[in-house]
Amino acid sequence: MSPPARPARRTLLLATLLGSVAFARADVGGTISAQTDARERGVSYSDNRPSAQAGLAWDGEAGWYAGAQLGHARFTQRQGATLQAYAGRVVALATGLDGEMGVTARFYENVSHYDYQEAYVGLLGSGWTLRAYASPDYYGIGQRTLYVELGARWPLGDGVAAVSHVGWLRGWGGRASAYGDTRRAWRADVQLGLSWQLGGSTEVQLAWVGAGRGGPYVWTEATRRRTGLLSLTTAF
Repeated sequence: MSPPARPARRTLLLATLLGSVAFARADVGGTISAQTDARERGVSYSDNRPSAQAGLAWDGEAGWYAGAQLGHARFTQRQGATLQAYAGRVVALATGLDGEMGVTARFYENVSHYDYQEAYVGLLGSGWTLRAYASPDYYGIGQRTLYVELGARWPLGDGVAAVSHVGWLRGWGGRASAYGDTRRAWRADVQLGLSWQLGGSTEVQLAWVGAGRGGPYVWTEATRRRTGLLSLTTAF
C-alpha cells in the first residue's frame, strides 16, 4: 500500500489532535464496526466485500461535537484507507425537537481525486432524523449535489427495534457520469432492517438495502443494487 496522499495525512493529523483534545475534556467515545458490505447512500465502496471501521467522537459544551471514522475502500481496482471527519452543533428548537448543522469531509488514500466536502443541516426528533447535505464538488467530478435522507427507529421489544432509511441524491453540472443512467440526474436509496442490542454497548443489525439507477456515479465496480447486510457495532 502506498503512502497516503497529502490531504489524507493532514486530516489524520487533525483527527489525532481532535482525539487528544477530546480525551483531555473526557467527553469522548469510540466505535468499532464490521459489516458484510460497506455502503454509502446505497452504493458499495468495498467492492461488495466485508469491511470494518473505527470511529472516534467528541461531545462538547453547548451542543458542539466532532469526530472521525477510519475505514477501507476499494475503487476500480484501487484500494486504501478512507477517512471521514466531521464537526457540527445541535441546538434545541422545541420540546422533543432539535436542529443540527455541520460540515463533513472525506479523504481516500490512492484515489485522492475522490476527496470531497459537504455542509449539512438537520432536524432530530424522537426516533427519527432528517438531514440535507450539499457538496460543491461531489467525489471530485465537478458536480454540485444535494442529498436528503430520512432515518427512523421503532422499538419492538426488549432490545429489538425496526430501523429504516430513505435517501435521495441529485446532481447538477459537471461532466456527465459514465457509470449511471445519464437520462436521470438523481437516484434514490432505501434500507430496511432489524436491530438487536446486546448488552449496553453492542448492536447487531440485519438489513436489506437497495439503490436505483441514475445520479452521480464515480466508480465502475459491479455493485449489487440490492443486497442484504449484516453488521456488528461496539461502542466504548
